Amino acid sequence: MIDNAILLEKIRSGEHSAENQLVENNMGLVIGLAKRFYNRGYDMDELVQIGSIGLIKAIRKFDGEFGVKFSTYAVPMILGELKRFIRDDGIIKVSRVHKTNAMKIRRAQEKLSQNLNRDPTIAEISAQCGLNTEEIITAMDATAAPESIYRQNKSCDDDERELMDKITGICEEDKIINKVVISKALELLDERERKIIIMRYFAGKTQSKIAQIIGVSQVQISRIEKSALQKMRNYIDQSD
Repeated sequence: MIDNAILLEKIRSGEHSAENQLVENNMGLVIGLAKRFYNRGYDMDELVQIGSIGLIKAIRKFDGEFGVKFSTYAVPMILGELKRFIRDDGIIKVSRVHKTNAMKIRRAQEKLSQNLNRDPTIAEISAQCGLNTEEIITAMDATAAPESIYRQNKSCDDDERELMDKITGICEEDKIINKVVISKALELLDERERKIIIMRYFAGKTQSKIAQIIGVSQVQISRIEKSALQKMRNYIDQSD
């Protein structure tokens, strides 16, 4: 078995196959760490796949100047990925099909990003993992953490903004005015649009969950949401 340090040097030299070898060399470490969470009701293969993502991140971020062995650096990265998965998995229960598809998508994204040196397109991900566009969008949305309209974001010269401000496109100090404007903008939407926006941004539901509730496809929900947000932006722009 080739030493980790040698493989890391090969990776830095652009030898992509060395990354696969380094992953294989350290799968024992991933499996050992994944076993810590096996008794929590998760499939072992699923945990190993999640841990492997942490391992790949460690490989790509490791620098010999850190002054530690690669395995020492990789352990917290792998554990962090596993803990994040378990933490986020408890927010909304997602079907195993969506979680399995999301894992395929993440692995495809990792591989394509490395080979293309850019973020891959949906079409490229589809060709890589064998899922169609709607399956990819549904899986990504279903496994994404829900956002609240009041979640804080960094924007506008690093001032904290609420997600609500994304709709207005401006940084306003007076949140009361913002809430009134948003309320008025919601009144312009038809019943279905208003219902989707409220469930999406106030109740924190994913597009796929809303699609199940309303009885349409996730792609339709996405289109309706974008259209509704545009109507709200247009109203707010005219009100300025």
